[in-house]
Amino acid sequence: MQPMTMETQLKGSNGSDTITIDPTSSGASLEAGFRFDNIDARLLDAWLYGLFVRFHIRFTLDQPSSGGAIVRPDELYRAIKGISLKNDDIGQIYQPGDLNGPQLGLLAQIVSLGYRLPYIPRADIPAADGDTSVYLPVVVPLAHLCFHKGHQTGIWNGFLKNNGEVKILFNDQTALAAVSTGAVTKATFDVRAELIYSVEKEARPPVIWHWRSRTTPPNETKHTIRNVCQGQGITGASGEGKIAGLWYMSNTKGLGGAGGVDNLQRVFLRDRGQPTFNLGAPFYGSASNMINFIEETRDRNIFAAVQSGAYPLALGTAVDGPPNVASAYFWPAFWPHVQGQQVSKCQRWHGDYNVEFDYGSTPSASAVWVSLEQSFLTQQQEDYLTGERMKLPPQNYTSFPKVDRQLHDAGGPQGQKNQADKLAGLPKKLRRTG
Repeated sequence: MQPMTMETQLKGSNGSDTITIDPTSSGASLEAGFRFDNIDARLLDAWLYGLFVRFHIRFTLDQPSSGGAIVRPDELYRAIKGISLKNDDIGQIYQPGDLNGPQLGLLAQIVSLGYRLPYIPRADIPAADGDTSVYLPVVVPLAHLCFHKGHQTGIWNGFLKNNGEVKILFNDQTALAAVSTGAVTKATFDVRAELIYSVEKEARPPVIWHWRSRTTPPNETKHTIRNVCQGQGITGASGEGKIAGLWYMSNTKGLGGAGGVDNLQRVFLRDRGQPTFNLGAPFYGSASNMINFIEETRDRNIFAAVQSGAYPLALGTAVDGPPNVASAYFWPAFWPHVQGQQVSKCQRWHGDYNVEFDYGSTPSASAVWVSLEQSFLTQQQEDYLTGERMKLPPQNYTSFPKVDRQLHDAGGPQGQKNQADKLAGLPKKLRRTG
């Protein structure tokens, strides 16, 4: 059974409940920041853990009198430039360059919510001249419900309260002109934020999963994705962790990639242990992963049928052939299990990650990769957070990995290593021992 959950509206950095953004402005004026000062960390003898921040965004889209095009709801994330999330205990969990708006909206929030959108997609905005009021909910993941008992990856509210701030950054009013020539956002953006958190009786050290985007150089077929699981910006990160998913971004919907998924032919996930693979034209190596991903996620009904889309194909796409089409959002190399990923099965990693392709035409732009990864904390940092901040000193409390059944004897050195690799990165429970 899932724990109780509650919501608290966050106060804007200016002290108000609502922040208004003028899309005709620039720079810091396009940022909406909210602080965690008003949230609770404890409820009687229970601990409160942040699951995600939900932004409620309202704005008006002005379609031009001529030359415009239909704007589908998966295009609306272009209005968002990025996010930032930091506090003094954990550090910088998300930096503005870690995810852009479409990467957050069309991948990170969907997968972290257990392959669900936070709200039903709106109807298409027609090409006809006129103003349309838009409501766009966006989630910033703290916990990741794609994991088995994903609420246990939430971050204690007490850490968030320690000078914590979350920001959403917007593009200027012309962001949607890439979709509909002459379209602009007008008036002001109305932005509100709330923290959704769980109420639990157990104390847990933080387990920090986060999304990261990285680029690899143009004109390359052998891609080296740098510093995977390093935990850059996270205080006390050990430089090692686990990786749960890796996606190659396409160049659709503002996702920033170098080309279409249909351009991928031979795939070679060298560091995943997958042999080089190519089904041949017109399927190529990318079709197998696309079919697997669609097959596993279809029952979640991520997109309404009226939009004629099978995630991760762009809304409005009718697919009559192989799934590795130009309108796909991404090519999924591997991903968390739809029924709840067991962390013990995730790949332990540190350093660079290598993927190789054959392309129909080698892109001249940089490839963009998005990953869901965990950074282990050093024991010193974990002791500080639990001892000094949670007031559960390590001399009196010991942490144990949360497993569903009693651990068996691991056997010899290799068995002990294998068991340690499986247990690494699992949420832990603190128990009083002294």
